[in-house]
Amino acid sequence: MSIFFYRKYKAIDTSKKDFLRESLDFIRLTLKDNNISKKLIIKTELLAEEVIMSFTEHSLSKDLIITTKHMLGETSVSISMPGEEFEIFSNDTMTFESNEEVSGEAVRSILLKSYGESFKYNNKKNVNNVRIITDNNQKSIYVTFLALFLGIIMGLIAKLLFPQFLTDGISYYCLEPVKTIFMNSLKIVIAPVVFFSIVSCISQFGSISELGKLGAKVMGMYLVTTVIAVIISIICTKLIQPGAFGFALSGQQDLGVVEVQEVETSLLTTIVNIVPSNFIKPFFESDTLQLIFLAILCGIAVGMIGEYTAILKELFEALNTLFLKITSIITGFIPVAVFCSVTLMIINMDNKSITSIIGYMAQQTISIIVMMMIYGLLVAVIGRLNPLKFYSKAKEGMLTSFTLSSSSAAMPTNMRVCINKLGISPKVCSFSIPLGATVNMDGTCIYLTIAAMFLARAFGVDITSAQMQTLFLTIVLLSLGAPGVPGSAIVCLGIVLKTINVPIDAISLILPVYPLMDMMDTMSNTTGDMATALIVARNENLLDLEKYNS
Repeated sequence: MSIFFYRKYKAIDTSKKDFLRESLDFIRLTLKDNNISKKLIIKTELLAEEVIMSFTEHSLSKDLIITTKHMLGETSVSISMPGEEFEIFSNDTMTFESNEEVSGEAVRSILLKSYGESFKYNNKKNVNNVRIITDNNQKSIYVTFLALFLGIIMGLIAKLLFPQFLTDGISYYCLEPVKTIFMNSLKIVIAPVVFFSIVSCISQFGSISELGKLGAKVMGMYLVTTVIAVIISIICTKLIQPGAFGFALSGQQDLGVVEVQEVETSLLTTIVNIVPSNFIKPFFESDTLQLIFLAILCGIAVGMIGEYTAILKELFEALNTLFLKITSIITGFIPVAVFCSVTLMIINMDNKSITSIIGYMAQQTISIIVMMMIYGLLVAVIGRLNPLKFYSKAKEGMLTSFTLSSSSAAMPTNMRVCINKLGISPKVCSFSIPLGATVNMDGTCIYLTIAAMFLARAFGVDITSAQMQTLFLTIVLLSLGAPGVPGSAIVCLGIVLKTINVPIDAISLILPVYPLMDMMDTMSNTTGDMATALIVARNENLLDLEKYNS
């Protein structure tokens, strides 16, 4: 089988008694032949089983077509069957009647939603189609760390063994161009990704007022932990300041020139400038707060215009999917960018500068540890529960999130941990965990805050109090609609740097250590989701205390 392209399909007659087993056997064997991990094969089988059962319930024919395909590093399973269009994501997941059990359809919807952008459904000419992308995230992480290791080796060899003219030639003709292309590619998607992600997110919750006090408590807790995360990051940055002020400009790194403009900066000016004078200008200028304002405004409006609501939702979701796919393609080259960046870092930086990068990593790690302790404190104070029990029972979800580096990919594990180990009612999990994977990004907030302030210091940019307030507001709002794809924090960091007048190219300074930081951030994100679900369930008497304390 070719490692670059592979396609195999099978037609199955659903009138046969064992059609489901035949379908799953075909999927399992073809994915196994394509070297997909056993864990991912099992997850894909479970998802495919739910899809096939849904299709047969709405079928107009007995013909089921299953196709597995591998192209350009992406493996997918497509399932097609003639049938009437239906709502594959049940609205039952938003039901919180006190005595009503979560239906099987709602549980099915949760499983499907947990795949996020990796799961797509449509109906064309009375044919239902589903595409499941089976990404092996662990392989991507291993490749990135391999690139990091090879970059260190290459940098040391070039710096210690190569003659200067050869080292300069490799840097100028190879490493610098690749790094520049990658950074320019990120700039392409910054504005549209943030805008369409937030519009799609907000438009999904047009009826959030109907969710009652449970929904309000979940959203309230998410907002509280987000604000705490940003405050912790700011305090940690003020206390620990690795690197000399402006060291990136005074060293050998040529990452761009900072042009600091003298402008009026005040809280009032910042608030007034949030509202743009026209719709297009924020996209051209990548004005962060104006983009977020427009996105929130459009997201709210989409749910309020009657007959066009469904059409516009589909349009914005399609555009969101388009730019997320573009982002996924770009961030797929992170290992190459990491190799070039870390090699350049070793070649060009002195020992003090490298020590500064290590100090930045330590600073973020400390902030993550403090945030993890805050979750335990909230569980103890607000939830009136033993926090050590929480950490002990939630460790499987935490480790899964750390390994997969994806909140969406870890969602099924977190759901199972919450229900089976923490004793949280599915009524709470069915709303809080999927929502948290979208809007609760405490670890990402920590990353954005510390990275932005570190790079500002590295480039000699003094952040004023007004800029700090803008930075705080920008990061909190960005966390509500952070794109759900690997590497999304890098895209969001580009937006944040714009608000404090630091060149986006500065990202390359910390890009080599991003993969490890991203794993820790994701673990913080999902731990916050589980802690919030636990606290809300406790306060709503929807927690099995016997199971929690067992």
